Amino acid sequence: ALQGTLSPNQAEREAAEAALKALAGSPGYLSTLFGLVSSSDAKLEVRQAGAILFKNLVVKHWENAPPTDPSQQQDPDDLIFAEEDKHNIRHHLLDSLVNAIPQTRPQIVECVRRITGADYPAKLPSFLQQVATWLDSSNPPHQLFAATLALRALVKNYEYKSQERRLPLNDIMAQTFPALVPIMEATLNAPMGDEAAAETQKVIIKTLHSCIHQSVPVYMQNGDIFMAWMGLIYRAIERPVPPEVAGGQGQDTSEHGKSVFWKVKRWGSQIMHRLEHKYGNPKTVEKQLKDRPGEIALSRAFHDQLASRFLQLFMNILSTKVQGAFLPDRFSVESLKYILMSVSLSITWKDLQPNVMPLVCYVLFPMMCFDEQDQELWEDDPQEFIRKTYDIMEDYTSPRVAGCDLILTLCEKRTKHCMMPILEFCAAEIQKYQSGEGDPKRKDGAMYVIGSLHEQLQSKKNKAQYAQQLTFMLQQHCFPELKSPHGHLRGRACWMLSQFVRTVEEDETFFQTVVTSVMELLRDSELPVRFQAAVALRMLIYDQRNNCAREAVSSMVGSVLPNLLQELFNLMDQLGSDELVTTMEVLIESYSEQMGPYAQGLCERLSHHFLKLASLSGEEADEESSLAACQCCSAITTLLESIKKTPEIYRVLEPSLIPVLQKVFSPDSPGGDYSYMEFMEDCLEILTYLTYYSPTISYGLWSLFQPLTQAFFDWAVDYLQDINMPLDNYISRGTEGFLANPEQVTTVYKMIEYVFVNEGTNEKDCIEGCKLAESVVLNCIGRIDGCVQGIIGLVVDRLMTANVKKDSLRTELLKTIANCMYYNASATMQILEQKQATEPMLQTMFTAICVSEEKEAESGDKVQTKTHFKGVHDKKVVILGLSAVLRVPSPQLPPTVQSGVGHVIAALTTLLHDIEEAKKRRAEREAAEEEEEDEDEDDEYGGEIADDADHEDEGDNMDSVLAKLSAMEGMAWDDIFGDDDDEEEEFTSPIDEVDELLYFAESFQALQQSLPSEQHPFITSTMPAGQQQQLQQLLQHVPQRANEVAQKKALEAAAKANGSLPP
Repeated sequence: ALQGTLSPNQAEREAAEAALKALAGSPGYLSTLFGLVSSSDAKLEVRQAGAILFKNLVVKHWENAPPTDPSQQQDPDDLIFAEEDKHNIRHHLLDSLVNAIPQTRPQIVECVRRITGADYPAKLPSFLQQVATWLDSSNPPHQLFAATLALRALVKNYEYKSQERRLPLNDIMAQTFPALVPIMEATLNAPMGDEAAAETQKVIIKTLHSCIHQSVPVYMQNGDIFMAWMGLIYRAIERPVPPEVAGGQGQDTSEHGKSVFWKVKRWGSQIMHRLEHKYGNPKTVEKQLKDRPGEIALSRAFHDQLASRFLQLFMNILSTKVQGAFLPDRFSVESLKYILMSVSLSITWKDLQPNVMPLVCYVLFPMMCFDEQDQELWEDDPQEFIRKTYDIMEDYTSPRVAGCDLILTLCEKRTKHCMMPILEFCAAEIQKYQSGEGDPKRKDGAMYVIGSLHEQLQSKKNKAQYAQQLTFMLQQHCFPELKSPHGHLRGRACWMLSQFVRTVEEDETFFQTVVTSVMELLRDSELPVRFQAAVALRMLIYDQRNNCAREAVSSMVGSVLPNLLQELFNLMDQLGSDELVTTMEVLIESYSEQMGPYAQGLCERLSHHFLKLASLSGEEADEESSLAACQCCSAITTLLESIKKTPEIYRVLEPSLIPVLQKVFSPDSPGGDYSYMEFMEDCLEILTYLTYYSPTISYGLWSLFQPLTQAFFDWAVDYLQDINMPLDNYISRGTEGFLANPEQVTTVYKMIEYVFVNEGTNEKDCIEGCKLAESVVLNCIGRIDGCVQGIIGLVVDRLMTANVKKDSLRTELLKTIANCMYYNASATMQILEQKQATEPMLQTMFTAICVSEEKEAESGDKVQTKTHFKGVHDKKVVILGLSAVLRVPSPQLPPTVQSGVGHVIAALTTLLHDIEEAKKRRAEREAAEEEEEDEDEDDEYGGEIADDADHEDEGDNMDSVLAKLSAMEGMAWDDIFGDDDDEEEEFTSPIDEVDELLYFAESFQALQQSLPSEQHPFITSTMPAGQQQQLQQLLQHVPQRANEVAQKKALEAAAKANGSLPP
């Protein structure tokens, strides 16, 4: 069957795959496949195919176990392997590594990692001892190598674990690392070109990296052990590589970096960079790791004995580039990162300071320059040049970016020693080019360095010192390059001018000339220049601090807006880049008032580009296209936001947008896959705009209701929070259309029911279900009795029979009951009584209204805060619901409510008092936010460091972060994100126009009128005296509130009549 999967005949291939899939869960299948992969008798290609299949099965299904609860159904896609198969595989894990060939080894190692991660040590009690035995240097080399691979796979499982969960590493290292030292010594003493020794060395170093990545385990905190391993790492990095991968004259170095000899050095340098980052500054370590004396001592040893030694090593290796030596990018990046950390430590700065300018001039600056590889890519594949330039993932492996970061750090942390010499060096390169003696590629590098320093050079601290020279350089040396014969200099000039826009805009005439020239470059003959002009234009036009177009060029750009948009679309036809769409989005936002005439055309083009980018598949698909497609959606959203003052335009845009939304919300074929799932959130936001701002819900928009809700049932349950927004618009703004089709009401009810009863949903989903229930209940009062009856049943079952863990869910469930009371209090009470839930439900509600907990305020004071009904809307919902109960004639109320009406009024009094306090807090918060001033951007630099001081920062304190992440496992969403604030989302509700105090007063009056006057005193007799006084104060305030509400309505009516208030 495996041989059949390799057949060029599609039918044979599919038949073989189907046969393997049918056998996958059979007893003996997995162990047979495992044996085939390890068998030397099987064909190479069969072993390869088998290894891939075996790895996929282990990764996906190894940890599956039969349900512990017999009532639970097993997912039909989950395979559960027989324990006998698993036992056999565990028993032969190490043998499989010995028998592995290079083509199957990566898959086997990954399987070992997964299996040990799941089963060690409980089901693999002898695994570590077997590895330790095999690590004896007297064993054959292939057995030693297999043992190192197994050890690496085992410790890899602990690489990102928190401190507590990494404790097993101490025992693992104690049993195996003493044996690794002589093996490492042997590999270092092996002949220079011995690849097998280098492979073993690489695995050992990667094993050490996994062990110490987050923190150095206790075993290695022993000073002698730690220093011995650091000596081994030093030798591994220092050791020359064989001549055949050293990059000598005439050699093609394109593949050299993949050599195992260079990989050894890269992993060694990665360890040292990590150790310096974590332990280089003892003062920081002492603050962060107060209770870990071993690591504090290790930090001091690293600082005093190793930091400078390794700095000299990396400086010496990097210096070989001056003579043209080859160094792989990844190794160069790690070396530069080590040197960057050394800038902040006084002990290493003393060694670095005398060598800074030689390092900058002869090592770093050549990396900054446009080189032959750039030129080749620019000419042969300009799209790939652009992608590499703007792909953030490339930054992590780019020596150019790492070198630039080092220069920035030198100028920031050691300003006095470095800023002026570096600027003078770059200025000299620029001047040399100006005089006709220089190289355009070196001018490009100088402009790149200076442009990268834009934040520091334009900061308040440095502006006065550099402003005059900076302006001169921009006008005389940068701006002219917009017309350079060299394309890369035209692009670099665009970029540099945009980086210094704050300086450029100080001379309005010059600024306008720059913007005009950059716009002209949108028609440049070379694609990278056109692209860079588009990106630069965004930064030149848009003022991020004021969120608008810069005043000096606003009207000038606005006058050519149609042409500008067209040029951007022309570029977007050639490039699927989110940077271009972001520029489009900025133009839409900056000129929102002018977008009306262009809205339809823009929407059509953006929709077309979205579908083009989103539909890429197979080899054509890439992350950049997906990101650009998302950015198209974002630009459409910005466009929709810009025209909301002219809602009639939304109807014109629907023909362009509805097909896009249909495509995303629908499967590829009935019952098929949803290929556009990743764009669901963006498209839901678009649908929310259309259903909210369009004058009416059109037939076209209603056509999306069914696919949207079907997507929810098929796969999009996790998106209910986002789905709720357009659904609420359908229900609230298109109520008649919603109710006209009973299937739509049934569908919404089934969605609510699904999140309440389905085992795969969580409390967060139930909260969203409650919000959907609120929308349908409050918007359809008196018209969905059957639906409301079902909702009450769902809530009662959840509250009375399920374990509600979170206050946030309990709040929403109780609010749902309150909404049903407001819908029809008499019917709601009857249903509760039928379910014998009246008393427990009201008791739960009264307790929730009163219970509070102690919290620490921002001031540090301890304050009492409510655990339920925290926001104004929450309180209002319950007030209206309980008040509605008071309107029900007493004979129609259950006996427990008749006798306990005083408790209802007491609860209402508490809520009415609390809601007034909440409104005051909200008003104070809004006032404080309005007065709050933005922090000065120029304060972001901490200033330079004294020569004899270390720079102290918080570091990454990864152990603390991992501990918090570990603690989150199994926690509910509001445990993680918090739920202790009375702030709430802004949204509209049918009860917004109902004043809760007036509604209560009317209800209270109705209650009094339904009872004989002699019973009136008994209504509040159970309330404490203080609460009775609160009630009287509330009732006395009713006339004033009624007058305020009447005045507000009169003002709104007048404003609406004058056209100053939207209908």
